[in-house]
Amino acid sequence: MNEGASSMSETENQAPPGPEVVQTAYEFRTTRDLGAVRRFFLWFGLIQQLAMMAAGLWPAAWLVLHFRSRASTPGHWVLLILGAVLVFNYGYLVALLIVRLVVPRPKEGFYPVAPGKRLPGQAALYVLNLLLVKARYEPPWAATFSSVLANSFPLRPLFTRLFGPRSRSMTMGDTVYLIDPFMVEIGRNAVLGFHCVIIGHVFDNRGLLVRKIRIGDRAVVGGETTIMAGVQVGHHAVVRARSLVPPETVIGPYEYWAGVPAKKIKDLSPDGESAAPGSEARRAPKREGP
Repeated sequence: MNEGASSMSETENQAPPGPEVVQTAYEFRTTRDLGAVRRFFLWFGLIQQLAMMAAGLWPAAWLVLHFRSRASTPGHWVLLILGAVLVFNYGYLVALLIVRLVVPRPKEGFYPVAPGKRLPGQAALYVLNLLLVKARYEPPWAATFSSVLANSFPLRPLFTRLFGPRSRSMTMGDTVYLIDPFMVEIGRNAVLGFHCVIIGHVFDNRGLLVRKIRIGDRAVVGGETTIMAGVQVGHHAVVRARSLVPPETVIGPYEYWAGVPAKKIKDLSPDGESAAPGSEARRAPKREGP
């Protein structure tokens, strides 16, 4: 008993800064063969994917069978097949929303792992959520259809509420890699560059850290930048392309950050001019007349 308590205290000491360590009653013992655990989740994800595909294929097959007698030209068949693809993706997304309602989301917190003891149940729950995210962003047939449908009315409000991200910004489709979209909040008129990676969790030998990511109004995140768990990007802040923002980093409003790991480079003034850290922006004198 004392040995277990000492192991837990050591793990808590290794926890990253932030709110108190969150305990969970849902725990499962690790098996000696971790490969078996991985295979279980892979098979579970495959069965889940097949079920959602069946939900999309059934109405698509009905459409083809019902209208095939009227398809007498290649043009008719092209329209019929495109309609079947559209119906399949719509049915697939509706089934995905239903599964999303059944699987709960992981809660914010740090869930420690004692070496050789138990993994938190939130880790298993997180894997299930990642399988849903993979099914959302990597559909089995015509991903462009799924992207447009999920980002258009009437499915967009449902996916924003159930999957995330909570965003008030316009989107051009699935151009950003959201590993944990349900942990992301994006303000109004924010700009995210192509192939940004936003991750709401960190898992290492200490345990699982789950934190929300908040990106403020009119913030700009450059392309191929990685934003990690717990990061807060203030309004009108800028993160240069191909930067890595570590967990729990707070970027203030009107700040310019860059690098791997990202560091503050300078301040940005509201009128678009830049200032060195700790100094005021130098403004050119206004000229009178022409």
